[in-house]
Amino acid sequence: MELLVRNMICSRCVKVVRENLEDLGLEVNEITLGRVLVALPDSKHIDLQSIEQALAKDNFHLIYSDDEVISEKIKLEILNLLQDLPIVLNQNLSEFLSKKLNKNYYSLSKSFSKTEGITIERYFVLMRIEKAKELIGYGELNFTEIAYDLGYRNISHLSGQFKQVTGMSMSDYKKLEIKTRHPLDKII
Repeated sequence: MELLVRNMICSRCVKVVRENLEDLGLEVNEITLGRVLVALPDSKHIDLQSIEQALAKDNFHLIYSDDEVISEKIKLEILNLLQDLPIVLNQNLSEFLSKKLNKNYYSLSKSFSKTEGITIERYFVLMRIEKAKELIGYGELNFTEIAYDLGYRNISHLSGQFKQVTGMSMSDYKKLEIKTRHPLDKII
């Protein structure tokens, strides 16, 4: 049985989902971000509600609709893009996602907005700002290097978006003793 799971964004998520499903008595045959193949045991009855409850205790949820599946795939592609810095997009985000997911951007955008309540572009901005906050916190790169790594054409563009999203400048954020960040699965 294939299960599609929302909010799996990292290797720790994979581990937790595997443990939750195995604790329930399922045999996990294959697991990747957002997707799990399980074998149902012959000895006991396990329904989708039981699986949903086991996953929900760690804020994972089963995906049922096609729009949710598309939305989750978009989020995973954007997350993967942000894992490998510097971001190298030789095309705009819409072309990138269309090619990766083999669907026209209009349908991707419509599905995403319907399920998430924001546009793909806005989500991408929020994710890049969260990544900028992470990089600022490490203190290893200057603001220009961070802008470059996150695929911005210049520091001004990143600075403007950073202030618009967080309400403070990057310099002010850097000065904070406790730098607030949001888990990537809680961006929207």
